[in-house]
Amino acid sequence: MPDYSDMMRKAKEDTRCAMEVWSEVLQEILDPRLESVYAKGSAMKPWGSHIDYVPTISDVDIHITLNDNKPLFGTYSEDFDKAVEISQRCEEEFIKRRPDFFHVPRMQVIETRFLKEQDKYTPPRPQDIKVLFGKPALPKKLPSPETIRKGDMERIIEEREYIFDLPRRILDRTGLDWWAIIRAMTWRVSPSPVRLLTQNHSDPIDVWSWNRTKILSALKHEWFEKLVRYYHSFYDAGWRLFLSGFKDLAAFRETAVNGYYVLWETLWIAEKLIGDVNVSLF
Repeated sequence: MPDYSDMMRKAKEDTRCAMEVWSEVLQEILDPRLESVYAKGSAMKPWGSHIDYVPTISDVDIHITLNDNKPLFGTYSEDFDKAVEISQRCEEEFIKRRPDFFHVPRMQVIETRFLKEQDKYTPPRPQDIKVLFGKPALPKKLPSPETIRKGDMERIIEEREYIFDLPRRILDRTGLDWWAIIRAMTWRVSPSPVRLLTQNHSDPIDVWSWNRTKILSALKHEWFEKLVRYYHSFYDAGWRLFLSGFKDLAAFRETAVNGYYVLWETLWIAEKLIGDVNVSLF
């Protein structure tokens, strides 16, 4: 078995460096438009086991707020060039600071104005983020538990079309083509069991702060045996895929297959809950 403890330590150092670099470069290039920058997500949560963070499968969420409420980029070719410049400078600076890096973290930069426009979005609590610049204007009043549960259930059901269309999408995939499938899965797989567990938990927002190790434990407690197996196997296969340098074709397929069944099983359980109001998760 790989020495995950050492690799997780190195990965944590990589993510910390990447967050620092991106914050500094964004401040330099976007000044004076930039109001705040903060990080959240799996990279920020405690890591209790190797499934809590998988290099390249997991990403580092960077949320930015601009003070002019305008799009980060316009529609001109110069805006494309600026985006390339930011990405290139961050990557080069990261490698400069960590020449012996374990991995180059995959970043996901999100403008908070888009999140605020989503009616099913649950904002983070102050303790769930790491402020990198400025003072993020987090809402003082969070959505009610009922609102969060309703939005979470709706999001699970909304994935039905995507799940049913996956056989057509994967039919002709081979080699690195599988990465496109996995990339579109990662942001769906990770929150799916969370949305399930919020349904009868007294504090849905707290559930959203759990790492995958704790999520897996909660799923085991509720005897969701198939979901437990698929959820763990998705990230376990993701590690093997990363360690192979993205050359292990079997690991590509195994990651995608387990991701599919995480979504399928979550949808099946959710529809059962909708059809039987007497079913209790806790």
